[in-house]
Amino acid sequence: MIRDAGPPSGRRVVLLSGERLTTPAAWLAELDGAIPRGDERAIGALLLSFREHAHTPTTGDATRLVESLMRRFDGCVPPLATVARTGAQFGGTRVLCALAEMHGCKASAFLTEVDAWMWIRAQLRLPPGGGPTIVDEETGGAETSGCVGA
Repeated sequence: MIRDAGPPSGRRVVLLSGERLTTPAAWLAELDGAIPRGDERAIGALLLSFREHAHTPTTGDATRLVESLMRRFDGCVPPLATVARTGAQFGGTRVLCALAEMHGCKASAFLTEVDAWMWIRAQLRLPPGGGPTIVDEETGGAETSGCVGA
């Protein structure tokens, strides 16, 4: 699933998730479908959700994904948030974020989409109250104001 929220300023946050996204190639194909070539500068942030499937990104997966993102965004990847289940999957996404940070990206791993959206909001320096309300589907509540771009 791709959820692309475009605020009035034109910068977007792209959320990529889905149970078929189990390889770096699948993630990148989904990204290509969400962001037409040449529109990279319109992207404010990326959110990759691994929660929908059992796949745990390996170090090799993370390396290929980060290298591909660096090429796709000409070395200037927008803030990158990941959401994963606890345990090994979360550890794999933390490796992905560490590799992205080694390449100069802002990246962070989270256990809930709500926390990821709050982090994205801070990275894009949105004012309080900006953006939609995000409801944590895991807990069925915990509403908080989320981010859709800057």
